[in-house]
Amino acid sequence: MARRTHRGEPSRRDGADSRSQSLGAHWRADGTPKTAYRSERDAWSMANERRGETGVELAVYRCDFCSAWHMGNPRGREE
Repeated sequence: MARRTHRGEPSRRDGADSRSQSLGAHWRADGTPKTAYRSERDAWSMANERRGETGVELAVYRCDFCSAWHMGNPRGREE
C-alpha cells in the first residue's frame, strides 16, 4: 500500500516558485516552515535551551512573512 503524507502544514514545495526570494528565511532547509514563537523572549528562551543541548548558536529574528519570531543561523543562509 502506498504511504500517505500529512498535508496539514504547507510545504515549501507547494508553490515555492511563486514566492519571493526574501521569504526564504521563513522555511527550513528541508522545506518545512520554521517554528513560530509569540514573543522575542520565548524565541530567545528556546534558542538558549538549544545552545545548552547542542552547542549551536542561534539568532532570533522577527519574520517579515508571518510577523512571528523564529530562530536561525546567526550568519544567515549562504547560497
